[in-house]
Amino acid sequence: MPDHDPETERCRRTAKVRQFVAAFVASLLGFTGGSVLGWTSPMQPLLMSPDPPVGTDPMTEDNVAWLGSINFVGTFLGSFFWGIVADSWGRKKTACLVAIPFILHWILTMVAKNFYWLIIARLIAGIGNNGAVASVPAFISEMAQDDLRGFFGSFYVIFINIGMMYSYVIGTYFHYYGLSIACIVIPLIFLLSFIWIPESPIFLFNNGQTANAEKSLFWYKGGDAVEAEKVLSTYKHEPNSKNNKLSVMSLFATRGTTKAFILGLALMISLQICGITAIMSFAVSIFEMCGTSLTPYHSALLLGSMQVVFTCSSSFLVDRLGRKFLLVTSMMVMAFSLAVLGTYLFFLHGQSVDSVFRWTPVVSLSVCVSAFAIGVSPVTFIIMGEIFPTYIKSYAIAKLLMVLGTTAFIFVKCFPIMKSLLKPHGLFWLYAVSSLAFSIFFYYHLPETKGKSLSEILRILNNKGFEDNLTEEKGTTEHIQLQ
Repeated sequence: MPDHDPETERCRRTAKVRQFVAAFVASLLGFTGGSVLGWTSPMQPLLMSPDPPVGTDPMTEDNVAWLGSINFVGTFLGSFFWGIVADSWGRKKTACLVAIPFILHWILTMVAKNFYWLIIARLIAGIGNNGAVASVPAFISEMAQDDLRGFFGSFYVIFINIGMMYSYVIGTYFHYYGLSIACIVIPLIFLLSFIWIPESPIFLFNNGQTANAEKSLFWYKGGDAVEAEKVLSTYKHEPNSKNNKLSVMSLFATRGTTKAFILGLALMISLQICGITAIMSFAVSIFEMCGTSLTPYHSALLLGSMQVVFTCSSSFLVDRLGRKFLLVTSMMVMAFSLAVLGTYLFFLHGQSVDSVFRWTPVVSLSVCVSAFAIGVSPVTFIIMGEIFPTYIKSYAIAKLLMVLGTTAFIFVKCFPIMKSLLKPHGLFWLYAVSSLAFSIFFYYHLPETKGKSLSEILRILNNKGFEDNLTEEKGTTEHIQLQ
């Protein structure tokens, strides 16, 4: 059909709507994961109150810190099997299975008798979160068309932040049991909706289900058989090692997968070394330390709302400005804002600060969280869904989440210790320097994936080195041939 044929235009509109629906429904798992992460903030005052909703004695601050960090241990444990499941059973089946740990988490939270019940519940939720990240970004990157892959890929992180805000708001007004009931509804809605969405067409094709892959593509392309056939033909050129047994060495089997894994490691470490998880987890104590007058609920709502607003903004920018530009720029802005906050704390040193400068911590943290939300957070998961071959994608992401879970747990649990050793200003300066260092690394070594097909991205990683620079293609190719 001609490009401007009315039927073609109708198919294209239908395709966008269907892809939007698929990305929206799949990202409800992100919403569920976000509600789990946000749970500790509004529940902390209740759990530490003289009449807690769980147990008979008020919990200590250390108990709450364990509840906030134990889910990252679950994320670590989930990395041993979710990636294999997603690459063997499919993104859709895996995502549906992942809903079960989340549902179980909220059931255990409602019936918990003591602190240890909650520990088990949040550990189970962490295991589910690994499966969600191992399946959903891969599913979205594989079903979305190239020019909208970044837009739809940002949905997952947007929904995580909305889920956190959901917990903040519902927890503030409906408290313990009301929050659990409101949150368990989300994974149930996901299950009832997602079972009707077709599996990733690339996954089906690479698993020898060509007929099902054609049906899936036909649906995602809005009923355009010609376009579906055209896309199907491109799958034949993508590397496929489905018959190979996946192992850690599979991540280093080719030049491209090695570079992709190194980039993935850098992305995972940069997510935590900038201090954002510790900042969100200890926002209340940080604001109090800085001498502001915000209440615990207000500080959580402020930073949570910043994340939601700016992550939503990123969905409109990531396919216009590019992944690399957003990532590097946002990390530099974070470095600047964290350096300003560190300098403020350096001059504070327990002394009274003029009221003119008391806005500095609020603005600095707000800018930091906003920069993270508009660039670092969504772009990281979009890129992870783009740089690995289909046959190893979920396995690689699951292993990277092992690193993410480990570093997140360490940074959250060690925040008080690091604050004591480095002093508050030194800790935030460390976050600033780390953010700047990673922004420089990504500027030189991260290829731009905006508007490129998945097969094009793989060719860049295999043939051009880290830089997407046409002038270096010839030299790199010769180097590969010599090897």
